[in-house]
Amino acid sequence: MILVLTVTIPIFVVMFAGYFSARKGYIDKTGIKALTSFVFYFTLPLMLFHSLANAPVAQELNYYFVLAYSLAGLTMFAFGFAVARWVFGCTWPEQAVQGLAISFGHTVFITIPIATALYGEAANLPIALLIAIEMGVTVPVAIVLLEIQQSQSGTMWTAIMKGANAALVSPIILSILLGISAALLEIKMPTILDGIVSLVRGATVPCALYAIGASLAGLPLAERMRETGFMVLAKLFVYPAVVLLFMQFVPGLDPNWRNIALIASATPVGVSVYLVASSYNAYQARASTATLASVILAVVTLSILVVLLG
Repeated sequence: MILVLTVTIPIFVVMFAGYFSARKGYIDKTGIKALTSFVFYFTLPLMLFHSLANAPVAQELNYYFVLAYSLAGLTMFAFGFAVARWVFGCTWPEQAVQGLAISFGHTVFITIPIATALYGEAANLPIALLIAIEMGVTVPVAIVLLEIQQSQSGTMWTAIMKGANAALVSPIILSILLGISAALLEIKMPTILDGIVSLVRGATVPCALYAIGASLAGLPLAERMRETGFMVLAKLFVYPAVVLLFMQFVPGLDPNWRNIALIASATPVGVSVYLVASSYNAYQARASTATLASVILAVVTLSILVVLLG
């Protein structure tokens, strides 16, 4: 219970503070964008790069772990895609968005504080790998599928390049790749970088959570709840079960790495899902409703998971 009070609940308190601030007009879209840009383009990439550059990557990197989580995510994506088509009768773009909704969560801003509270700095490498998988594999797959439908006159190669570009231009993905490279090459980090990271570390997660909560306040809500309910339950319950299954086949896996993967898979539907849906004008209301509903339900489900793992 102490873990819930000191780790899980504060995360959602900050998120809901952002939500109610936006509802009351204390912060507007400009303020949300400023906070998000501060975290996404500066503090988070800096933190990820610094933590990975100083981590024993060569000794601890587990390629089977990467493969298992990637397959689990793609399995969930395919499951969501198939259910949207054969059960709900959705269009191709809606199928892609639903697949993304149940396989992409708040791995960055919710997994980081929970996993580091439970496992300390040893959580840095597995968290970075999970982030890289979701943003470098799952999201590009969704974008490729959406591009295929939107640009029917274009080529498959064009769609693939669009998906790859979405991953490669992300400052978070770049910081992870650079950090792992620096660690493998044993490049010594300058002392001034330690000071900068020490200064911004405490602001990164709170600013991000507050901005996420505020952004939820402006999302449209859907009237049809069947699809929404499916996305919420699949993301919070089915995805962790699938991840747990795949992790059983990883040889010599550190139990803490398995637990961190479970935490990441059990996080709510990511706000980025709504951004993707909006960009392609598909499933916006249902994606945003699933995001908000999953955040509310995750207060309970993640708290239970933290108690079990703690």
